[in-house]
Amino acid sequence: MDDMSTQTIKVKTWDDLVGEEYMQEGHGPSWRAMIDQMSEADISGAKVLDFGCNRGGFLRMLYDMKPFKNAVGVDIATDSVAVANAQRGTRPIHYGHNDELSAHKGSFDYAFSHEVVYLLPDMDAHAREIYDALKPGGVYYLVIGEYAENPLWPRWYNVVHEFSPVPPQNYSLNDIASSFDKAGFAIAVNRLNCHGFFSYQAGGDRYIKNPLELVKFMTEYMMMFRLQKKA
Repeated sequence: MDDMSTQTIKVKTWDDLVGEEYMQEGHGPSWRAMIDQMSEADISGAKVLDFGCNRGGFLRMLYDMKPFKNAVGVDIATDSVAVANAQRGTRPIHYGHNDELSAHKGSFDYAFSHEVVYLLPDMDAHAREIYDALKPGGVYYLVIGEYAENPLWPRWYNVVHEFSPVPPQNYSLNDIASSFDKAGFAIAVNRLNCHGFFSYQAGGDRYIKNPLELVKFMTEYMMMFRLQKKA
C-alpha cells in the first residue's frame, strides 16, 4: 500500500484506483532515492519483498534500475494488487494479499516499505513479521515521513483520518527503532536523499500547503532505516 502522496491527497476508499494513481505518481522521486541510497550495488541474485506494494510501481522501478531474481509485493487493497499484476509485464514479480506473506518465511534477501508503517497498529508485530520473512543477514529498507518528530505531522495526522480507513499511529523514530531492536535487527538510519524537482500541484491542498513544505518534506523530513536481521 502506497498510502499517500506528497503532492495530492484525495478523500477515497481503500480500492479507489484513481486516488491510488495520484499516490504512485507522487512517490516516484522518493522511490528513486531509496534505490540510489541502498548499500548494495548488485541484487541480481536476490528475492525481494515490497510490503505495501499498492499498484506495484516500486518493484517495477527497482527491477528496471537494479534487476533482481524475483520479487513478491503484498498489500491489503485487492483492486490495487490486481492492477499491479496486470502491469508487471515480463518482470519476475508476483503481487498478492498480505496474507500470502506467511508462505515465504525466511526466504527474502531484501524487503522494502515506503510510507506504510505509520498505519500499522502494532510496530512490534510488524518487526517480527519482517524478521520471519527475511533470511539471516537479510535487510529491510523502511522509509517514513509520517512520524512524531516531523513538525508537519500534527496537522497531517488529522488529515490522514479523513482519507484512510486505517487510523494513523503517532510513532516516533525511536519507537520504530526500538521495535526492530527487540525483534533482532541491527539498525542504521539516515535522511532519504531525494534530489531533482518535485511535482507540485497548486491549489491549497490541506496536506502540502505550499512549495516550501513540499521541498522540506522531500529533502529534510523523510527518513530511511536500514534494518539488518542478525544472523
